[in-house]
This record gives sequence, C-alpha cells and structure tokens, in this order.
Amino acid sequence: MAFASPVTVVYPRMESLDRILGSSVKNATGDHLGVIHSLMIDTASGLVTFGVLSSGGIMGLGEKLYPVPWQALSRDPKEDEFTLKVRKETFETAPSFDKGHWPKSDDLAWFERVYHFYGVEPAWETKVM
Repeated sequence: MAFASPVTVVYPRMESLDRILGSSVKNATGDHLGVIHSLMIDTASGLVTFGVLSSGGIMGLGEKLYPVPWQALSRDPKEDEFTLKVRKETFETAPSFDKGHWPKSDDLAWFERVYHFYGVEPAWETKVM
C-alpha cells in the first residue's frame, strides 16, 4: 500500500512596494550588497522579474544598478532585509548598468545572461504543468 507524500501549501505573500523599495540586500554571510532601487515587471504576465539593486558609488555618483532575478532573492517575513546567495566578489562581477542607460526591454539575450549568471531559469522558460 502506497501513501501519498506530504504536500506543502504555499500561500501568496502580498507586500507594499513601499516596504520593498529601499530594502537592504545582504548575502548569506551578512555582507551588504546593495539596496533595492526598483523592480522590473514583465507586462505580459504581470510577474516581477527583477529586483534592481543599487550598489557602490558615493552619494549616487558612480553607483551601478544590478538586476537580480526576483526568484534569487529571499526574505524572512519578519525581516526588512533580503538575502541573495552569492559571494560579494561574485556579485561585483554581475551584469550591471548605469542609471541613465537601462537595458532595452526587448534585449532578451541580455536578460537571459543575467538569469544564467545567478543560476536561475528565466521566468519565460519556466514550464507550467
């Protein structure tokens, strides 16, 4: 006689954009990586695809923006910080851009490179069964 394995039910967690923007992002060892500057949304599906982290620079000068796949960020609901499982040295080599030069929204190859950098399957390649 076979028994069914336990099922974990995941409920949606709704959060205000005000609570997300400006949140600090650290890695698993506690190194500060940046702050969530913006979110990128796939307007076709309505899904958040990237959290855009601002990092580096002084008072906004020399600051870089790093798109991070939303699935790569995690947060304990009781915490205000997000965690990204990547070494600080690795993060510093991640695909980035300047505030005045955002990637073109139709440059799929660039966005795929970002997903692959973080070892996450692009949202548009995820198969739904």
